[in-house]
Amino acid sequence: MIRAVSILSLCSLLAACHSTPGISPQPVQDLTRLASIKSIYVEDLGKEKDADLIEGSNLVRDQISAELARSGRFSVVQSPQEADAVLAGLAGFEKWYHGMEGFYGLEGDLDTHFLGVGHFRLIDSKTNQAIWTHEYERGFLRPTQSITSRVADQVVDKLLSDAALAAKGTAPRGLSDESAPRQLTP
Repeated sequence: MIRAVSILSLCSLLAACHSTPGISPQPVQDLTRLASIKSIYVEDLGKEKDADLIEGSNLVRDQISAELARSGRFSVVQSPQEADAVLAGLAGFEKWYHGMEGFYGLEGDLDTHFLGVGHFRLIDSKTNQAIWTHEYERGFLRPTQSITSRVADQVVDKLLSDAALAAKGTAPRGLSDESAPRQLTP
């Protein structure tokens, strides 16, 4: 019985430790400005607070840049001065090790777990205000997909779908009628 209680409390502590670092951004969807964005600069996604815990930021950045360029909706530029907007934030993955606690620290077989991380902001280059935000939502990985690919795919898919909705002038899912002033007017 004591063993079961110990295991349950350990599992709950591990679940509490698996939160992503940093503060989650408040959702922002300025459809008028998002519809007008044509060029994006993808900033270094590993230089924010708690970035020392995150690995793979450059991989995510490169995959996002390639997917946005391939989409044809946005052009990816080489400097923030050339861009209509800058995609900034923190992205990559965290490594977690689980093992037996011994006299000399973790001992025995260690299990390694990888968790995707992503907090993104699309910032207007002229006004320096957030146009769009997205937080990576964890889910099941496909066996053939890496964590960095999943983070990159999710942010690009969300940005492209919201940009398509902005071009049509409709609100993305999750925004209520209170956000009506942010919608495009026909």
